Amino acid sequence: MKKIVIALAMTAFIAACSMDGSDFPSLEVGQGFTDSNVRVLVLDSFTVKMSTFKFDSINTSSSERLLVGKYKDDFFGEVESSAFFELTRANTESTTNIYDLPEDAELDSVALILGYDGYFYNDTTAVSQINVHVIQEDVEPEDNIFYNTSTLKFDSVPLVSRNYLPEPFDEDSLHISVPFEFGENIFDLLQNNDINDTDELRDVFKGFALRPGPQDNTAVIGFSRGSDNTYLRFFYSVPEEFEDDELSFDLVIDPFQVLPTAFNSISSQPDGTDLQGLTDQEIEISSTDSRDLAYIQSGTGYAVKVEFPSIKNIFDIQGSGTLLQATLRIKPLRTSYNEFTTLRDSLVVSFLDRNNLAGAQLQNSNGSIFGRLVGENEEFLDVTYEIPVDRYIDFKLNEVREGDDALVLFLNEFNSSVSRVVLQGEENRDFEASLELTYAIYDDE
Repeated sequence: MKKIVIALAMTAFIAACSMDGSDFPSLEVGQGFTDSNVRVLVLDSFTVKMSTFKFDSINTSSSERLLVGKYKDDFFGEVESSAFFELTRANTESTTNIYDLPEDAELDSVALILGYDGYFYNDTTAVSQINVHVIQEDVEPEDNIFYNTSTLKFDSVPLVSRNYLPEPFDEDSLHISVPFEFGENIFDLLQNNDINDTDELRDVFKGFALRPGPQDNTAVIGFSRGSDNTYLRFFYSVPEEFEDDELSFDLVIDPFQVLPTAFNSISSQPDGTDLQGLTDQEIEISSTDSRDLAYIQSGTGYAVKVEFPSIKNIFDIQGSGTLLQATLRIKPLRTSYNEFTTLRDSLVVSFLDRNNLAGAQLQNSNGSIFGRLVGENEEFLDVTYEIPVDRYIDFKLNEVREGDDALVLFLNEFNSSVSRVVLQGEENRDFEASLELTYAIYDDE
């Protein structure tokens, strides 16, 4: 191997340009390359094909967040999330029987404490409703996983409803008072040693379902699943002990579970939107058929498929060539984000097979590849996502057999949020999605 010093002084390129080899940046190439007349071309005339599809299901039981709320979205329709979870006694080294209560303990009150984890999506300035329902069946997944499409039977009448103004940054938690009679029943069984383990607790209390108000059009709020942040607390006192100090007994979401005992049920009703026909994972809608837009939303499963059908036209250029760089540029729709539906600063990029099944995340020598938001200013008026796709394009140029794989774009926290991005497609008048290649050509003579 030899190195030639190449310094690329790129000005503005529209379709392609060539430059003298004396102005190129440092690049390690083969002997044949160094002994030839080198031209470096910057090409951006390749077709970028974008389409939207919807994953049939997403594993939401692996999330560390409970999502509760509902809002109406101009692009995705009505978006709603409910949280389901079982509660158990936290293991502590200092207690021999973790379900023990003092015989003379007196229950004072019961409350469900939901710790904010800082996540929200949409309008938190409006009053939301949260309904606490008692689950009627064991929180056990059929195939060891709960999905965004999963649900469980619960009492149709809520145990308690609470109207609240979400304050995910100003407050640590949301306090929901639970009816005394409900708590007293469990407390008495604990105190009388009728509940001594999780199985016996499960026989009388299977957990809670947290659901938004049916008329809500506010926000989806994130609550922590951590045992230090979210719990059902029984406040009690022991007469003539500790000067009647108030004590507490907590039931929490098991942090050491073998099988999942909590999940989020997340859905959207896209009637009247571009997405209403996406009822199966293999169904796609091209951006050219959806107002030159493509859609990503976490939780509900919408993702963007990207293909480069004309990439091998590069072989029409005479001479042997080497790919130096490949960058996909896509612009988010300016009117799709604001202070409540904030724009995410990165996109996950993974392989996608012919059946729209996602594979491994795209990698390069620096690790996992992400689409990064560039060009930010105070008003977010002129930003684009730039995605380095060198490895993928090189793979496509060198594949022996023509494949019908593609790339898929989605967001971080795809299974634990409802964040979304609306992207402008390949024929959008404001900004066309484009693939820019830097390609070195050398003659064999």
